[in-house]
Amino acid sequence: MANEVKGPRPAVKTITRVGKIRFINSLPFFHNFNQLDPSLEFFSSFPSRINLAMHQGKIDIAPISSLEYVNHQKEYLLLPDLVIGSRDFSGSVLLISREKIEGLKDAEIVLSRQSLSSAVLLRILLRFKYKFENRFVTSSKSPEEMLAKHAAALVIGDAALRYHPKEFVYKYDLSELWWNWTEKPFCFAVWAVRKAFAAKHSDEVQAFYRMLKENLNRNLTDIENLIKDSLGLSFMDAEFPKIFGYLFNLSYGFDDSMKEGLELFYRLATRLGVSPRLKRLEFFKP
Repeated sequence: MANEVKGPRPAVKTITRVGKIRFINSLPFFHNFNQLDPSLEFFSSFPSRINLAMHQGKIDIAPISSLEYVNHQKEYLLLPDLVIGSRDFSGSVLLISREKIEGLKDAEIVLSRQSLSSAVLLRILLRFKYKFENRFVTSSKSPEEMLAKHAAALVIGDAALRYHPKEFVYKYDLSELWWNWTEKPFCFAVWAVRKAFAAKHSDEVQAFYRMLKENLNRNLTDIENLIKDSLGLSFMDAEFPKIFGYLFNLSYGFDDSMKEGLELFYRLATRLGVSPRLKRLEFFKP
C-alpha cells in the first residue's frame, strides 16, 4: 500500500453568491465580470426579487434597492462608492398617465411589482410635493394593460426605457421630478454585502469589491463597446443613441450630494410610514 501523504489540505475557495439586476442600467457593473472570477455564482432577476433573496440569505452581495438597505440595515454593509442613481432625469423610472399629474388627486395608480425604491419615491412625490392622497395597487402586466384599467402607472427598468405608446400619454420621469423639487440626486440602488458573510470572508469581499470597481470603470470609459458587445447593437440601430445617452447620464458613484439625496429620501420614507428611521450608513471597510 502506498504511503499516505500527509500535510495541510488546499484551501477551498468560497463561492460568492452575487445578485445581478436584469436591467440595462446594471451592464457597466456586470459586463465581462463573470470572466474575472469563476468562483462567483450569479442570481439574475429584477430588483424586488433580488431584495428578497438578499434578505433571505440566498445571496451574499448584490445591488439592492436603496429602500431595502434601510428596511434591513442591521443585516447589511454598503460597498463604498457604488450606486445606481441619477442627477436629473433617468429615463427608466416613469409615471405614465392618461392625464396630467395635477389631475391625479385621489386616483388609483398601479405600481410595477418589480419596484421598491421607485414605488416609494412616487408615493413621496404625490403625498409631499403634490399634497395628494392616492390608492395604489401592484401589477406585473405591460404598461398598456396597466393603463387600460387605471389612470396612471409606474413603469421601471428596460420596460420604461423602451416604452413607445401607440397613442398619446403623459410621461413623467420620477428622478427629474425629485431633482426639480429637492435639487438633489436620487439613489435607486446601493451595493451591499450581508454582514455575516463579510465577517467570515472579508478577503473575498475585498477582492470582489476591487474587481467590481475596476470592471465598472473600464466599462464606463468605453460605453460604445459596452453597448455593442453586451446588447449586440451597432451605430446603425435606432436604439443605440438612446441607450448610450441613458448610460452616460446615470450616476454610479456615491459622492456627498448622492448621500444627501439618499438620506433625504430615507427621512421622507420614514415620515410616510413605509420604512424605519436610518440609524447610520454602515460601510464595508476594504
